[in-house]
Amino acid sequence: MVFLRFLLGILAIQAATAALVILASRQETLDARLATVLPLAVVALVAALWFHSLVGQARRLTRARMEERFSREREKFQVRAEREKTKMLEKNRQQFERERNRIQARSGRKVTLALGGLLLAGGVMMFTQFMTLGLLLVTGTGGALAGYLLRTKQALASRRAPRLEGGGKPPLLP
Repeated sequence: MVFLRFLLGILAIQAATAALVILASRQETLDARLATVLPLAVVALVAALWFHSLVGQARRLTRARMEERFSREREKFQVRAEREKTKMLEKNRQQFERERNRIQARSGRKVTLALGGLLLAGGVMMFTQFMTLGLLLVTGTGGALAGYLLRTKQALASRRAPRLEGGGKPPLLP
């Protein structure tokens, strides 16, 4: 589009110059021929200003297009980086969950074995006439088992419960 404006400007300048030269060549006197120099200078000045404004307009248009293109590219990069960040966070969260579940499963087996051993020891002591010590072991084991089950229940409830606004904690017991 700018090319057409330049072409029209060049053609208009050539037409005006040709018309002034033809008029000056028909004049016999030197003064009349020199009088055409002033209109030619005016045409040249107007053309220079016109071309200058066309170049400025083309420069602004090109700059706006480039800024828009760079803005779109920057937005694409930001969106891509945000997606990658989200994927990485999700991957890390899943890995953390797997590791936590694995550790809890191991510790659950160990606690179960330990509590079972204590119950067995308490039962053996009650059977062998160490009634007080046996009842103490069985009662203590029952309390430990109840505490462990309560903690497990709270952990499951906190994982299932939605996060509260303002950093509040979910209730411990449902």
